Amino acid sequence: MEEIRKKAEEDVKELGCDMGGYVPETLTCIKKHHPGLASLIRDMDQVMVRDGALDKKTKRLIAMACVAVRMCDDCVYAQAKVAKNFGASKDEIIEAMNVAVLTGGVPTWSVAKHGIEKLFNEWDE
Repeated sequence: MEEIRKKAEEDVKELGCDMGGYVPETLTCIKKHHPGLASLIRDMDQVMVRDGALDKKTKRLIAMACVAVRMCDDCVYAQAKVAKNFGASKDEIIEAMNVAVLTGGVPTWSVAKHGIEKLFNEWDE
């Protein structure tokens, strides 16, 4: 079990570096309580931290809109923060949220408001 925990620690640290120096609280909790899952998430997340047909910033903006539509309020901040770390502007974040509202309804904004507000407040500091 100690080997799995050590690998998870390394994997989450690497993923944090890949996300611009940010590790979401949820991933930290998963690493603590289910280290094997943390390593699996790191492996799966490689599509999100590498440019492909879509650049990684665009992928994170899409992910932010998706988690907002899925009503995951804790997830919105994390996806928006990584999108910012990848170069997204406030206007791009708001436009992606507009798409989420169009596809998921106005409650999507209700779910996202705290995460967006938190990120924008940090941005302005």
